Amino acid sequence: MASSQENTKTILFISELPDNIRDTELKTFFSEYAQDIYMFQVDHSQKAHDKLNTRKPRAMIYFKDHQKAKEAREKLNMRRLKGKALNIMWHERDNSVRYNNEANLFVKGIPEDASPREIYELFAQFGEIISCKICEDEDGNLHGYGYINYYNLDSAEKAIANLNKTTFKESQLDVQHFQKKNERFKPASENKSIYVKNIPNRIKDFEELKKIFGKFGKITWGDLFKDKADRRFAMMDFETSEAARKAKEELGDKKLEESDESGLYVDFLQKRSERRRMLTSKIGDINTKLNEENKNCNLYIKNLPYDLTEEKLKEIFSKCGEIKSSKIGKYILVTKVQDNFKNIVTSKGYGFVCYTKEEDAKKAIDEFNGKVLPGYEETKRPPIIISYFMPKYERKQVLTKEASQDMNPMPFVQRPFMMYNPMMFNRHMQYRAPMYKRPQQQRQNQQVHNQIQNQPETNNNAESVNKEDEPSFEHLEKLESLEKQKDYLGEYLFKKIEQHPITHSQNLDIDTISKITGMILGIDNIKEIYDITTNNDYVEARIKEALKLLNQG
Repeated sequence: MASSQENTKTILFISELPDNIRDTELKTFFSEYAQDIYMFQVDHSQKAHDKLNTRKPRAMIYFKDHQKAKEAREKLNMRRLKGKALNIMWHERDNSVRYNNEANLFVKGIPEDASPREIYELFAQFGEIISCKICEDEDGNLHGYGYINYYNLDSAEKAIANLNKTTFKESQLDVQHFQKKNERFKPASENKSIYVKNIPNRIKDFEELKKIFGKFGKITWGDLFKDKADRRFAMMDFETSEAARKAKEELGDKKLEESDESGLYVDFLQKRSERRRMLTSKIGDINTKLNEENKNCNLYIKNLPYDLTEEKLKEIFSKCGEIKSSKIGKYILVTKVQDNFKNIVTSKGYGFVCYTKEEDAKKAIDEFNGKVLPGYEETKRPPIIISYFMPKYERKQVLTKEASQDMNPMPFVQRPFMMYNPMMFNRHMQYRAPMYKRPQQQRQNQQVHNQIQNQPETNNNAESVNKEDEPSFEHLEKLESLEKQKDYLGEYLFKKIEQHPITHSQNLDIDTISKITGMILGIDNIKEIYDITTNNDYVEARIKEALKLLNQG
């Protein structure tokens, strides 16, 4: 039975949000409970002065009522936002509750086609869960294991009794109490265990395999397994490490019969950490070699249309030469249709194209960079931006170098910010902030929603910025007042600042973008504002100078 203190909890805590999360996106995720929430408090880890901080953004959501907070937690927990499942917990004043391992379970055998929400619902039937973490990679693919922490030890025991060794989506779950590393069994320094694969199909059970390996020494344990591709492998323990070594040397790469397609693969059984370290090193060497080979062949492309497929991308760029591979970055978009949540694989708006020859890659840059993608001229899409692909470790070196240097703004043809009208600046600083609610994200969500509902997309705003990507000087001159002219340019200016690489790299929020927009709109000369809005170099320089002024303030 819940205590009176538990019935007064009104604050939800999310420990790990997507790296590129915006406050407005989190508010949209909880939009069903907007009237029941006092405040969102989001802690972004990657600030402008700390680019290399790896801590994930966190958030606390303050509700007015316990029941609404409880309902939101139960309904939204472990659902995806920007491809990442959110672990929504109660905010506990006593952290020892969250870190208590007595009722913490470690779950293995989670199928790849399961969703984190399904795993949460499976375990939630046995009691209230403190925290549910299903491990996954950046693309939302499950690693096959996770952690379930209950408030009550009885709930954990019930979950083990009912779910351990049971089948879930054709995969056997292994549910056990979580143990810290220093509490786990430490194997002897001598390795007595081996791993065997490439086993011929004629061997049906482990007893047949045991007869083959048993001649090297006594086998104390062993079993035959199948992976998801129906390939068989085996693990076995010998009584002595010498027997395991002989089995590896004698049967490794050896065909049991001449008719076998390949020889056995036999090696010492490694701990997961050791195997991961070895594979990471091996994969790193391979990637380094590939990056060197394809250094000037691999292209990174931004501003791709969201409905563009990888096949169409390859078709367009193959006009410049032979392509090795093409890929578009994707994430899982969660949307609600008729009270049902739907996961939709959505493009991130960027992709990669790798050519076989350097001259073809250069030709593609000359042909397409800074231009609207062929076939999308009528959609008023922004031009695509193409650059050579840079591996993650090289990007980190660049970021480290940038972080150690002060930002030096470009010299201006126009007068600097200090010369604008302070009254005009203050009016726009206060006026712009609440107006802009991520128009680009709203358009994407609206497009997906319309596709699901099979309804045509409509736009009732005649003056909307969606109709064109650059402001019209002829239209600007027709506006009767300076205020309307600045409002007209502000739509385009805000959009450019929001989509600028500096905004994304420094994770600027809506308020900061609005302040920068207000600074520029505070200039008296409307022609000067128009020149800044239509010149990307001027926009970048103004963003840098504005950030410097804001940091000094």
